[in-house]
Amino acid sequence: MAELEHFSQQDPQWKSKPLGFDDSSPIGNYGCLLTCMAMVATGYGFDVTPDSLNEKMKAVGGFQGAYVMPYLIAKALPGMIYRDYRECNGQPAPLSEIDAYLAQGKAVIVEVDFSPKEGLQNHWIVLDAKQGNDYLIADPWPYPPDSKEVTLTFRFGFAGPPEKSIQAVLWLDGPAGAVTPAPTPNLDTGVAASFKVYAMSDDLAIRSQTLIADSTLITRVAMNTELTVLETDAAAKPKIGQVNQWLPIKTPDGTVGYVAAWYVSLDKQGPPAVPPIQPPPADTTPAVIVETASEAVALRSAPRISEADLIKRMPLGTQLQIVEKSPKAKKKIGVLNQWLQVKDVTGQVGLVAAWHVMLSTGQVALGAKDQAPVTPASVPDLSAQPAAVLLRTAVDNLALRSEPIIKDETLIKRLSLGAELIVTESADTAVPKIGKTGEWIRARDVSGVEGYVAAWYVSERPAEPALAAGPADS
Repeated sequence: MAELEHFSQQDPQWKSKPLGFDDSSPIGNYGCLLTCMAMVATGYGFDVTPDSLNEKMKAVGGFQGAYVMPYLIAKALPGMIYRDYRECNGQPAPLSEIDAYLAQGKAVIVEVDFSPKEGLQNHWIVLDAKQGNDYLIADPWPYPPDSKEVTLTFRFGFAGPPEKSIQAVLWLDGPAGAVTPAPTPNLDTGVAASFKVYAMSDDLAIRSQTLIADSTLITRVAMNTELTVLETDAAAKPKIGQVNQWLPIKTPDGTVGYVAAWYVSLDKQGPPAVPPIQPPPADTTPAVIVETASEAVALRSAPRISEADLIKRMPLGTQLQIVEKSPKAKKKIGVLNQWLQVKDVTGQVGLVAAWHVMLSTGQVALGAKDQAPVTPASVPDLSAQPAAVLLRTAVDNLALRSEPIIKDETLIKRLSLGAELIVTESADTAVPKIGKTGEWIRARDVSGVEGYVAAWYVSERPAEPALAAGPADS
């Protein structure tokens, strides 16, 4: 990857131009992610600017309003690759994976808090290189762009160290081809812990580097495989069960490599203490799921725009199952003046304006709020929150399982990134588990399928907007 060209979203050449399809959102105020994507693309040899990338992404439908859909960059710039997106608000950022990517000479896009004011003023920047325990950054906000080296902690350290200040990570790749990974270092130096660890899942990966990638996979081992830890007790024990930590190990057949410390334990996995959930029978007509394409979309009791018919308003990305039986229902999605009968994850049935929803693909549109000074948000009235605990998945292909144990036979289905779930166990037991490694939560998705999800890969869904909020035509 070549050196990035540094751009500013506030460059006079494009700062006043509309971002995506929203004429009220200029690139100068909202275009940080677009600008970061353009910077990363230049590192892979593309002759592109935030202005030209904006037009290319629009041409392939790469926006929801002003929100960018990064996974479509491959269509806008053939040869670019969308690798992964991961939210990490409320849990440590995956620094080991970020570091491994940077070690290959590839930049990483991350979301940070723009200001120490109350709440999250989200902003996207590029991590260009590792520097000690810090990172060199390319920040799209200043104009002209920074001419001297700036670190993540220097500019955004008010939010804490990197593992706390990074709120989300976006990995893009390019046509330069896969970088040949470095060979596995000599991990078996004669040092070994006094204890063994055991694989907590079937097909647990053993890797040549502390990086989750096809090129680093050495082999896979079965659940409860005994692994020898190739470092001291003092170094190894604190890592066990911790996200972003890796252990050097040796398998029973002598294979040496790294294993994700959050997928091993000091004890073998036994049968769960809870009864398994029976998977639902196979359905030849799977539910059609849509999601709201803007904030504060209304759920109504009648197909008309009237406050008397308003049931509630829903946050951006709320998943809804179409429940009307009309064979033409799916054709209404996105069509002006059409209405759909739907059900949300709580079981609430109503009507939604079809032009304010889109077919759920499991991909998210990303962006940034206005980066101008903002008024701190008021403290929400917690007593007004619904009793139900609603969750969203933080990774793609998250497993919904019949038992809280990672095995092939417990898999019911896989959930897309951003899929919504309603907790079906006590809120008192579920809420403290959200985001915690090794914990499981019993929940049901919008299509009515119930099971267990890994608590460390879910977060609470945003609160429902106030009834008075929202666009007038919803």
